Amino acid sequence: MASLKTPLLSKLEKALKKRFPPPSSIKLEDHDGIIGVITSPAFAGMETIDRQNLIGEVISTNLESEEQRYIQIIVGVTPDEGTGYLASDD
Repeated sequence: MASLKTPLLSKLEKALKKRFPPPSSIKLEDHDGIIGVITSPAFAGMETIDRQNLIGEVISTNLESEEQRYIQIIVGVTPDEGTGYLASDD
């Protein structure tokens, strides 16, 4: 399903791609708030809280406080971990 990217979605994606370059993949969707999955080898060996803190740091550094309010959840996983529908290529 194709959807138009909002300016905030584009801004966030750009910031995350800078921090998590290929081979990482970033999948974001806007459903009355942004949700997403970052699949990256950078998360290997990290605890869940450390992954969330890393993602949170990118968000807080690159988005204004008002923009940050639209972020619902962005999960960080390794390529080997099983994930939900956002991580699939379908």
